[in-house]
Amino acid sequence: MANPFKDINELDRDVNSFLKNNRSFLANQTKRISDYFEMFCYNNILRFYEAAGWEISIKNLKKNKFKYKCTTMGNPDNFSYFLMSKSQAKGKKTVTLCYWIYHNMNIQSAYHADIFTTPDIAIITPGSIRVSTTFYLTKRKYYYVENKDLITFGEAKNFTPFPELLFNFIGVVNELKPKCLKKSKKTGEHIAPSLLVSGKANQHAQKIKDSLETRYDINILFDLFSIGNSTFSRSLQHRLKKIGF
Repeated sequence: MANPFKDINELDRDVNSFLKNNRSFLANQTKRISDYFEMFCYNNILRFYEAAGWEISIKNLKKNKFKYKCTTMGNPDNFSYFLMSKSQAKGKKTVTLCYWIYHNMNIQSAYHADIFTTPDIAIITPGSIRVSTTFYLTKRKYYYVENKDLITFGEAKNFTPFPELLFNFIGVVNELKPKCLKKSKKTGEHIAPSLLVSGKANQHAQKIKDSLETRYDINILFDLFSIGNSTFSRSLQHRLKKIGF
């Protein structure tokens, strides 16, 4: 299968440009294009929220640089993340909503307290990262977020779209946000669970995308290497499904 990207340097420039706009620089040293694509998608989710009026700020820099968590392992304290916030009127009061956006965070199943999976991008409630010393046979620590504290998530896949990839994503949605498989007439401010794919779709993959998006509160986005940034802009946000909670 042909690589859906032409030049890893284009991704590197995009990631570093985003961080520079937020007064930071990339700490990670990686040659894996899949890592860069995850960073690229993480930043585009942040662009979605910025375009929707949320304030974003970097937290937990490492040596004054942003360190993405390009692994499912490790202590989240050793990596950087973004805080997003927005003030809203609630009755006669003004409240400020805050969320963390994390990279490769372990999330608890909606059905079983001891089952987890790790979406590439997760929006969670602040302070919700927990530690288990019983997940492994040893005393090694396992860091995770309870399902109730997951707001929404994204999966980044550096592939040309194919049927199994699309259907597998529905399994992840079922495990983490099953309510999104019961299509709601209501909308909200958060981007719906989203599959972010680098490559272009053929006719069959496009039909599957259209069918799944019609049935469920999800987004399946193709060809993000070519059109990624514009997909999340203010002018195109009406094309993306949003959820409340």
